[in-house]
Amino acid sequence: MPHQMPAASVLDASRAIGDVLLPVVARGAILRRPRLMHLAERLQVDDRALREVRRLRRRYDGGPVPIRIAGRTVALVTEPEDVHRVLAMTPTPFAAATTEKVGALRHFQPHAVLISDPPERQPRRELNEQVLETHKPVHRHAERMQAVIHEELDQLHATIGWTEFREVWSRLVRRIVLGDAAQDDTALSDDLDKLRAAANWAEFAPRQHAVRRRFTDAITRYVDAAEPGSLVAMLPREDDAAGQVPHWLFAFDAAGIASWRALAVLATRPDLADRIATEARHPESSPLLAVAGGAVQESVRLWPTTLVVLRESRTETEWRGQTLPAGTEFAIVSSVFHRDDEALEFADRFEPDIWLDGRAESDWPIIPFSEGPARCPGENVVLLTTSTAISHLLDRNTLDLDPQTRRLLAGPMPKTFDHTRPRLAFWRKS
Repeated sequence: MPHQMPAASVLDASRAIGDVLLPVVARGAILRRPRLMHLAERLQVDDRALREVRRLRRRYDGGPVPIRIAGRTVALVTEPEDVHRVLAMTPTPFAAATTEKVGALRHFQPHAVLISDPPERQPRRELNEQVLETHKPVHRHAERMQAVIHEELDQLHATIGWTEFREVWSRLVRRIVLGDAAQDDTALSDDLDKLRAAANWAEFAPRQHAVRRRFTDAITRYVDAAEPGSLVAMLPREDDAAGQVPHWLFAFDAAGIASWRALAVLATRPDLADRIATEARHPESSPLLAVAGGAVQESVRLWPTTLVVLRESRTETEWRGQTLPAGTEFAIVSSVFHRDDEALEFADRFEPDIWLDGRAESDWPIIPFSEGPARCPGENVVLLTTSTAISHLLDRNTLDLDPQTRRLLAGPMPKTFDHTRPRLAFWRKS
Protein backbone atom coordinates (compact mmCIF):
# COMPACT_ATOMS: atom_id res chain seq x y z
CA MET A 1 0.00 0.00 0.00
CA PRO A 2 1.62 3.31 -1.05
CA HIS A 3 2.30 5.80 1.70
CA GLN A 4 1.66 9.53 1.44
CA MET A 5 4.70 11.46 0.29
CA PRO A 6 6.17 13.48 3.17
CA ALA A 7 6.40 17.23 2.82
CA ALA A 8 9.73 18.95 2.34
CA SER A 9 11.59 19.98 5.46
CA VAL A 10 10.94 23.44 6.85
CA LEU A 11 14.36 24.63 5.64
CA ASP A 12 13.90 23.22 2.12
CA ALA A 13 10.36 24.58 1.91
CA SER A 14 11.59 28.03 2.96
CA ARG A 15 14.30 27.98 0.31
CA ALA A 16 11.89 26.78 -2.39
CA ILE A 17 9.37 29.47 -1.51
CA GLY A 18 12.00 32.21 -1.35
CA ASP A 19 14.02 31.28 -4.44
CA VAL A 20 11.38 29.73 -6.72
CA LEU A 21 7.78 30.61 -5.89
CA LEU A 22 7.92 34.04 -4.27
CA PRO A 23 9.70 35.73 -7.23
CA VAL A 24 6.88 34.52 -9.51
CA VAL A 25 4.25 36.10 -7.30
CA ALA A 26 6.25 39.27 -6.70
CA ARG A 27 6.78 40.05 -10.40
CA GLY A 28 3.04 39.76 -11.07
CA ALA A 29 1.70 36.56 -12.58
CA ILE A 30 -1.16 38.35 -14.38
CA LEU A 31 0.20 41.88 -14.93
CA ARG A 32 3.92 42.55 -14.49
CA ARG A 33 5.03 45.02 -11.84
CA PRO A 34 7.77 47.14 -13.46
CA ARG A 35 9.72 47.97 -10.30
CA LEU A 36 9.85 44.34 -9.26
CA MET A 37 10.81 43.31 -12.80
CA HIS A 38 13.82 45.67 -12.47
CA LEU A 39 14.74 44.04 -9.16
CA ALA A 40 14.24 40.53 -10.54
CA GLU A 41 16.67 41.23 -13.36
CA ARG A 42 19.24 42.73 -11.02
CA LEU A 43 19.06 39.66 -8.76
CA GLN A 44 18.76 37.21 -11.70
CA VAL A 45 16.02 35.39 -9.81
CA ASP A 46 15.48 32.76 -12.51
CA ASP A 47 19.08 31.59 -12.15
CA ARG A 48 18.51 31.17 -8.43
CA ALA A 49 15.31 29.22 -9.13
CA LEU A 50 17.13 26.87 -11.49
CA ARG A 51 19.88 26.16 -8.96
CA GLU A 52 17.34 25.53 -6.19
CA VAL A 53 15.23 23.13 -8.27
CA ARG A 54 18.36 21.20 -9.22
CA ARG A 55 19.24 20.89 -5.54
CA LEU A 56 15.74 19.69 -4.64
CA ARG A 57 15.77 17.21 -7.54
CA ARG A 58 18.88 15.59 -6.12
CA ARG A 59 17.79 15.76 -2.48
CA TYR A 60 14.32 14.27 -3.03
CA ASP A 61 15.25 11.66 -5.66
CA GLY A 62 13.53 13.43 -8.51
CA GLY A 63 9.88 13.28 -7.51
CA PRO A 64 7.57 16.26 -7.04
CA VAL A 65 8.58 18.08 -3.87
CA PRO A 66 5.55 18.78 -1.64
CA ILE A 67 5.63 22.12 0.15
CA ARG A 68 3.08 23.12 2.76
CA ILE A 69 1.92 26.72 2.23
CA ALA A 70 -0.92 28.23 4.26
CA GLY A 71 -2.64 24.90 4.77
CA ARG A 72 -2.27 23.78 1.14
CA THR A 73 0.15 21.40 -0.54
CA VAL A 74 2.08 22.77 -3.53
CA ALA A 75 4.21 20.13 -5.27
CA LEU A 76 7.17 21.58 -7.14
CA VAL A 77 7.73 19.46 -10.27
CA THR A 78 11.43 18.76 -10.76
CA GLU A 79 11.65 15.92 -13.30
CA PRO A 80 10.98 16.19 -17.08
CA GLU A 81 8.85 13.03 -17.24
CA ASP A 82 6.62 14.42 -14.49
CA VAL A 83 6.14 17.64 -16.47
CA HIS A 84 4.92 15.62 -19.45
CA ARG A 85 2.66 13.47 -17.27
CA VAL A 86 0.95 16.41 -15.56
CA LEU A 87 0.36 18.28 -18.82
CA ALA A 88 -0.75 15.20 -20.78
CA MET A 89 -3.29 14.27 -18.10
CA THR A 90 -5.13 17.59 -18.10
CA PRO A 91 -7.94 18.14 -17.12
CA THR A 92 -8.29 14.72 -15.45
CA PRO A 93 -6.88 14.22 -12.91
CA PHE A 94 -4.76 17.39 -13.21
CA ALA A 95 -7.13 20.31 -13.65
CA ALA A 96 -5.97 23.57 -15.20
CA ALA A 97 -8.57 25.37 -13.08
CA THR A 98 -6.49 25.56 -9.91
CA THR A 99 -7.73 27.34 -6.81
CA GLU A 100 -5.24 30.20 -7.18
CA LYS A 101 -5.82 30.58 -10.91
CA VAL A 102 -9.58 30.72 -10.46
CA GLY A 103 -9.19 33.31 -7.71
CA ALA A 104 -7.06 35.47 -10.01
CA LEU A 105 -8.78 35.18 -13.37
CA ARG A 106 -12.29 35.62 -12.02
CA HIS A 107 -11.45 39.30 -11.75
CA PHE A 108 -11.75 39.74 -15.52
CA GLN A 109 -12.53 36.44 -17.28
CA PRO A 110 -14.75 34.27 -15.07
CA HIS A 111 -15.96 32.17 -18.02
CA ALA A 112 -12.57 31.50 -19.58
CA VAL A 113 -11.67 27.95 -20.54
CA LEU A 114 -8.52 28.22 -18.39
CA ILE A 115 -10.59 28.18 -15.20
CA SER A 116 -13.35 25.87 -16.37
CA ASP A 117 -13.85 22.33 -15.13
CA PRO A 118 -15.94 19.66 -16.86
CA PRO A 119 -18.58 19.78 -18.17
CA GLU A 120 -18.13 23.47 -19.15
CA ARG A 121 -14.48 23.06 -20.15
CA GLN A 122 -14.90 20.97 -23.30
CA PRO A 123 -17.39 23.20 -25.18
CA ARG A 124 -15.40 26.30 -24.22
CA ARG A 125 -12.19 24.70 -25.45
CA GLU A 126 -13.89 23.74 -28.72
CA LEU A 127 -15.17 27.30 -29.15
CA ASN A 128 -11.64 28.68 -28.76
CA GLU A 129 -10.25 26.17 -31.24
CA GLN A 130 -13.02 26.99 -33.71
CA VAL A 131 -12.48 30.77 -33.64
CA LEU A 132 -8.68 30.63 -33.45
CA GLU A 133 -8.56 27.81 -36.03
CA THR A 134 -6.12 25.93 -33.86
CA HIS A 135 -5.65 23.04 -36.27
CA LYS A 136 -4.88 25.18 -39.32
CA PRO A 137 -1.37 26.46 -40.04
CA VAL A 138 -2.73 29.83 -41.20
CA HIS A 139 -5.88 31.55 -39.93
CA ARG A 140 -8.46 32.54 -42.54
CA HIS A 141 -8.10 36.18 -41.46
CA ALA A 142 -4.32 36.12 -41.86
CA GLU A 143 -4.22 38.59 -44.74
CA ARG A 144 -6.21 41.17 -42.81
CA MET A 145 -4.19 40.57 -39.65
CA GLN A 146 -0.97 41.18 -41.54
CA ALA A 147 -2.34 44.36 -43.12
CA VAL A 148 -3.30 45.69 -39.67
CA ILE A 149 0.13 44.85 -38.27
CA HIS A 150 1.94 46.55 -41.15
CA GLU A 151 -0.21 49.66 -40.89
CA GLU A 152 0.20 50.08 -37.14
CA LEU A 153 3.91 49.25 -36.95
CA ASP A 154 4.75 51.67 -39.76
CA GLN A 155 4.10 54.38 -37.18
CA LEU A 156 7.17 53.36 -35.18
CA HIS A 157 10.13 55.66 -35.67
CA ALA A 158 13.10 57.09 -33.80
CA THR A 159 13.73 55.80 -30.26
CA ILE A 160 11.00 54.29 -28.10
CA GLY A 161 10.67 52.21 -24.96
CA TRP A 162 8.32 49.43 -23.89
CA THR A 163 5.48 51.79 -22.94
CA GLU A 164 5.33 53.38 -26.41
CA PHE A 165 5.64 50.00 -28.13
CA ARG A 166 2.86 48.56 -25.98
CA GLU A 167 0.52 51.39 -26.97
CA VAL A 168 0.99 50.53 -30.65
CA TRP A 169 0.80 46.81 -29.95
CA SER A 170 -2.43 47.19 -27.98
CA ARG A 171 -3.97 49.16 -30.82
CA LEU A 172 -3.25 46.48 -33.40
CA VAL A 173 -4.45 43.76 -30.99
CA ARG A 174 -7.76 45.55 -30.47
CA ARG A 175 -8.22 45.76 -34.23
CA ILE A 176 -7.39 42.08 -34.76
CA VAL A 177 -9.58 40.82 -31.93
CA LEU A 178 -12.45 43.33 -31.84
CA GLY A 179 -12.33 45.16 -35.18
CA ASP A 180 -11.21 48.54 -36.48
CA ALA A 181 -13.86 50.27 -34.39
CA ALA A 182 -11.81 49.40 -31.29
CA GLN A 183 -8.59 50.93 -32.63
CA ASP A 184 -8.66 53.94 -30.30
CA ASP A 185 -10.54 52.36 -27.40
CA THR A 186 -7.74 52.84 -24.90
CA ALA A 187 -10.31 52.93 -22.09
CA LEU A 188 -11.00 49.24 -22.67
CA SER A 189 -7.30 48.38 -22.42
CA ASP A 190 -6.93 50.57 -19.32
CA ASP A 191 -9.85 48.78 -17.65
CA LEU A 192 -8.32 45.40 -18.49
CA ASP A 193 -5.04 46.52 -16.88
CA LYS A 194 -6.89 47.59 -13.72
CA LEU A 195 -8.59 44.21 -13.50
CA ARG A 196 -5.35 42.35 -14.17
CA ALA A 197 -3.56 44.35 -11.47
CA ALA A 198 -6.24 43.26 -9.01
CA ALA A 199 -5.94 39.68 -10.29
CA ASN A 200 -2.28 39.67 -9.23
CA TRP A 201 -3.64 39.46 -5.68
CA ALA A 202 -6.12 36.68 -6.58
CA GLU A 203 -8.87 36.26 -3.99
CA PHE A 204 -7.16 38.70 -1.61
CA ALA A 205 -8.10 41.72 -3.77
CA PRO A 206 -11.62 43.15 -3.70
CA ARG A 207 -13.66 42.78 -6.86
CA GLN A 208 -13.84 45.93 -8.97
CA HIS A 209 -17.44 45.44 -10.00
CA ALA A 210 -17.91 48.78 -11.77
CA VAL A 211 -14.71 48.40 -13.81
CA ARG A 212 -15.53 44.84 -14.77
CA ARG A 213 -19.09 45.76 -15.75
CA ARG A 214 -17.79 48.58 -17.96
CA PHE A 215 -15.16 46.27 -19.49
CA THR A 216 -17.67 43.47 -20.12
CA ASP A 217 -20.21 45.87 -21.64
CA ALA A 218 -17.57 47.15 -24.07
CA ILE A 219 -16.58 43.62 -25.10
CA THR A 220 -20.24 42.74 -25.62
CA ARG A 221 -20.76 45.74 -27.92
CA TYR A 222 -17.89 44.64 -30.17
CA VAL A 223 -19.09 41.04 -30.15
CA ASP A 224 -22.60 42.16 -31.11
CA ALA A 225 -21.22 44.34 -33.91
CA ALA A 226 -19.19 41.36 -35.22
CA GLU A 227 -17.04 43.50 -37.51
CA PRO A 228 -16.01 41.42 -40.56
CA GLY A 229 -12.41 40.22 -40.40
CA SER A 230 -12.18 40.41 -36.61
CA LEU A 231 -11.87 37.37 -34.37
CA VAL A 232 -15.11 38.20 -32.57
CA ALA A 233 -16.93 37.99 -35.91
CA MET A 234 -16.22 34.26 -35.85
CA LEU A 235 -17.89 33.70 -32.49
CA PRO A 236 -21.09 31.65 -32.53
CA ARG A 237 -24.22 33.36 -31.26
CA GLU A 238 -24.16 31.81 -27.81
CA ASP A 239 -24.63 33.50 -24.44
CA ASP A 240 -21.25 32.29 -23.18
CA ALA A 241 -19.20 33.01 -26.30
CA ALA A 242 -18.08 36.55 -25.39
CA GLY A 243 -16.62 35.21 -22.16
CA GLN A 244 -13.58 33.89 -24.03
CA VAL A 245 -12.58 37.26 -25.51
CA PRO A 246 -10.86 38.77 -22.44
CA HIS A 247 -8.30 36.00 -22.46
CA TRP A 248 -7.37 36.68 -26.09
CA LEU A 249 -6.62 40.30 -25.21
CA PHE A 250 -4.69 39.20 -22.13
CA ALA A 251 -2.64 36.60 -24.05
CA PHE A 252 -1.80 38.99 -26.88
CA ASP A 253 -0.15 41.28 -24.32
CA ALA A 254 2.30 38.46 -23.53
CA ALA A 255 2.92 38.12 -27.27
CA GLY A 256 3.92 41.78 -27.33
CA ILE A 257 6.38 41.22 -24.48
CA ALA A 258 7.93 38.28 -26.34
CA SER A 259 8.20 40.33 -29.54
CA TRP A 260 9.82 43.28 -27.78
CA ARG A 261 12.44 41.05 -26.16
CA ALA A 262 13.12 39.31 -29.47
CA LEU A 263 13.62 42.65 -31.21
CA ALA A 264 16.09 43.71 -28.51
CA VAL A 265 18.15 40.56 -29.04
CA LEU A 266 17.97 40.88 -32.84
CA ALA A 267 19.32 44.43 -32.59
CA THR A 268 22.55 42.85 -31.29
CA ARG A 269 22.67 40.12 -33.97
CA PRO A 270 22.65 41.80 -37.41
CA ASP A 271 23.31 38.55 -39.33
CA LEU A 272 20.17 36.99 -37.89
CA ALA A 273 18.21 40.19 -38.43
CA ASP A 274 19.28 40.14 -42.08
CA ARG A 275 18.06 36.53 -42.42
CA ILE A 276 14.65 37.56 -41.15
CA ALA A 277 14.53 40.64 -43.39
CA THR A 278 15.42 38.48 -46.42
CA GLU A 279 12.72 36.01 -45.45
CA ALA A 280 10.20 38.87 -45.32
CA ARG A 281 11.14 39.95 -48.85
CA HIS A 282 10.83 36.41 -50.23
CA PRO A 283 7.74 34.90 -48.59
CA GLU A 284 7.48 32.32 -51.35
CA SER A 285 10.51 30.54 -49.92
CA SER A 286 9.22 30.69 -46.33
CA PRO A 287 5.46 31.37 -46.37
CA LEU A 288 5.11 30.93 -42.61
CA LEU A 289 8.07 33.22 -41.82
CA ALA A 290 9.81 30.34 -40.10
CA VAL A 291 12.97 32.14 -38.93
CA ALA A 292 11.00 35.03 -37.47
CA GLY A 293 8.66 32.55 -35.78
CA GLY A 294 11.67 30.72 -34.39
CA ALA A 295 12.97 34.00 -32.96
CA VAL A 296 9.66 34.56 -31.14
CA GLN A 297 9.66 31.02 -29.77
CA GLU A 298 13.24 31.52 -28.61
CA SER A 299 12.16 34.66 -26.79
CA VAL A 300 9.46 32.69 -24.97
CA ARG A 301 11.80 29.76 -24.30
CA LEU A 302 14.48 31.99 -22.80
CA TRP A 303 12.05 34.19 -20.87
CA PRO A 304 8.65 32.47 -20.50
CA THR A 305 5.72 34.86 -20.38
CA THR A 306 3.80 32.33 -18.29
CA LEU A 307 6.07 32.27 -15.25
CA VAL A 308 4.62 29.10 -13.74
CA VAL A 309 2.28 26.43 -15.15
CA LEU A 310 -0.20 25.26 -12.51
CA ARG A 311 -2.34 22.13 -12.26
CA GLU A 312 -4.43 20.81 -9.36
CA SER A 313 -5.13 17.13 -8.78
CA ARG A 314 -8.78 16.20 -8.44
CA THR A 315 -7.94 12.76 -7.03
CA GLU A 316 -5.14 11.16 -5.07
CA THR A 317 -2.14 10.50 -7.36
CA GLU A 318 0.77 8.08 -7.08
CA TRP A 319 4.40 9.06 -7.59
CA ARG A 320 7.13 6.41 -7.46
CA GLY A 321 5.38 4.34 -4.84
CA GLN A 322 4.11 7.26 -2.77
CA THR A 323 0.92 9.30 -3.00
CA LEU A 324 -0.10 12.94 -2.97
CA PRO A 325 -3.64 13.83 -1.88
CA ALA A 326 -6.44 15.25 -3.98
CA GLY A 327 -6.22 19.03 -4.04
CA THR A 328 -2.43 19.10 -4.41
CA GLU A 329 -1.33 21.96 -6.65
CA PHE A 330 1.50 21.09 -9.03
CA ALA A 331 3.83 23.94 -10.03
CA ILE A 332 5.97 23.71 -13.19
CA VAL A 333 8.42 26.62 -13.42
CA SER A 334 9.07 26.44 -17.14
CA SER A 335 12.22 28.59 -17.14
CA VAL A 336 13.85 25.98 -14.89
CA PHE A 337 13.58 23.42 -17.69
CA HIS A 338 14.08 25.79 -20.63
CA ARG A 339 17.39 27.09 -19.25
CA ASP A 340 18.95 23.94 -17.77
CA ASP A 341 22.45 23.92 -19.27
CA GLU A 342 23.07 20.44 -17.88
CA ALA A 343 20.39 19.10 -20.24
CA LEU A 344 20.44 21.57 -23.17
CA GLU A 345 23.62 22.63 -24.93
CA PHE A 346 21.82 25.70 -26.33
CA ALA A 347 20.24 26.65 -22.99
CA ASP A 348 21.72 30.16 -22.77
CA ARG A 349 21.96 30.99 -26.48
CA PHE A 350 19.42 32.78 -28.66
CA GLU A 351 19.12 30.17 -31.37
CA PRO A 352 15.94 30.25 -33.52
CA ASP A 353 17.20 27.33 -35.59
CA ILE A 354 16.34 24.86 -32.81
CA TRP A 355 12.70 25.39 -33.86
CA LEU A 356 13.54 24.57 -37.48
CA ASP A 357 15.87 21.57 -37.16
CA GLY A 358 14.04 19.54 -34.50
CA ARG A 359 16.30 20.19 -31.50
CA ALA A 360 13.43 21.81 -29.59
CA GLU A 361 11.38 18.61 -29.91
CA SER A 362 13.41 16.42 -27.58
CA ASP A 363 12.11 14.53 -24.55
CA TRP A 364 13.24 17.42 -22.35
CA PRO A 365 10.23 19.73 -21.73
CA ILE A 366 10.50 22.90 -23.79
CA ILE A 367 6.95 24.22 -23.56
CA PRO A 368 6.62 27.87 -24.63
CA PHE A 369 2.94 27.25 -25.44
CA SER A 370 2.45 24.47 -22.88
CA GLU A 371 1.54 20.99 -24.18
CA GLY A 372 -1.16 18.35 -23.96
CA PRO A 373 -4.93 18.96 -24.05
CA ALA A 374 -4.53 22.44 -22.54
CA ARG A 375 -1.88 23.58 -25.02
CA CYS A 376 -2.48 27.18 -26.07
CA PRO A 377 -5.25 27.11 -28.72
CA GLY A 378 -4.03 30.43 -30.14
CA GLU A 379 -0.45 29.35 -30.81
CA ASN A 380 -0.74 29.64 -34.60
CA VAL A 381 -2.42 33.05 -34.42
CA VAL A 382 0.20 34.32 -31.97
CA LEU A 383 3.06 33.08 -34.16
CA LEU A 384 1.42 34.60 -37.23
CA THR A 385 1.07 38.04 -35.63
CA THR A 386 4.44 38.12 -33.89
CA SER A 387 6.46 36.75 -36.82
CA THR A 388 4.70 39.18 -39.16
CA ALA A 389 5.50 42.05 -36.81
CA ILE A 390 9.18 41.18 -36.44
CA SER A 391 9.63 40.46 -40.14
CA HIS A 392 8.00 43.72 -41.17
CA LEU A 393 9.99 45.83 -38.72
CA LEU A 394 13.30 44.28 -39.75
CA ASP A 395 12.47 44.55 -43.44
CA ARG A 396 11.72 48.27 -43.12
CA ASN A 397 14.13 49.32 -40.37
CA THR A 398 17.62 49.02 -38.99
CA LEU A 399 17.44 48.54 -35.23
CA ASP A 400 19.63 50.16 -32.61
CA LEU A 401 19.59 49.33 -28.92
CA ASP A 402 20.49 51.30 -25.82
CA PRO A 403 24.05 50.57 -24.61
CA GLN A 404 23.08 49.13 -21.23
CA THR A 405 20.79 46.48 -22.72
CA ARG A 406 23.26 45.79 -25.53
CA ARG A 407 25.88 44.87 -22.92
CA LEU A 408 23.38 42.64 -21.11
CA LEU A 409 22.63 40.71 -24.31
CA ALA A 410 26.15 40.62 -25.75
CA GLY A 411 27.09 37.18 -24.40
CA PRO A 412 25.08 34.30 -22.93
CA MET A 413 21.47 35.28 -22.50
CA PRO A 414 20.62 36.44 -18.95
CA LYS A 415 18.31 34.11 -17.05
CA THR A 416 16.06 37.07 -16.17
CA PHE A 417 15.43 39.89 -18.64
CA ASP A 418 13.23 42.84 -17.71
CA HIS A 419 11.27 43.64 -20.87
CA THR A 420 10.61 47.20 -19.69
CA ARG A 421 14.37 47.96 -19.78
CA PRO A 422 15.22 48.18 -23.54
CA ARG A 423 15.00 51.31 -25.63
CA LEU A 424 15.01 50.60 -29.34
CA ALA A 425 15.59 52.94 -32.26
CA PHE A 426 13.92 52.21 -35.59
CA TRP A 427 15.79 53.82 -38.48
CA ARG A 428 13.93 53.50 -41.78
CA LYS A 429 16.01 51.83 -44.47
CA SER A 430 16.42 53.85 -47.65
